[in-house]
Amino acid sequence: MQAAPALAAHVADTDRRRANRAEVALDTLMVDREGRTFAARILNLSELGLLAETEAPLCQRAPIRVDLPTIGWLRADVVWSLGPRIGAAFREPIDANTYAAFVRLFG
Repeated sequence: MQAAPALAAHVADTDRRRANRAEVALDTLMVDREGRTFAARILNLSELGLLAETEAPLCQRAPIRVDLPTIGWLRADVVWSLGPRIGAAFREPIDANTYAAFVRLFG
């Protein structure tokens, strides 16, 4: 049975993404693969990704860039999309010290 190991890996990955998230309400900008800029509100953030709301139609696996104050533009990929909410994983994790400083300011 290969389904059980795949399911276990998915659950472990989901738990890892949920760990150490800071709740924020931060208005910012995102850019899609075509270079279109749109407004977004980040609802929570971790060193590995974010949860955001946006009116832009983004689909799963869409590459985006996100502007984070004090950090700058980060490249990410949409992991899931449901209505105006998206979950995205950063292509490069945020450095632990940079993330801690961000949370102190905005979390």
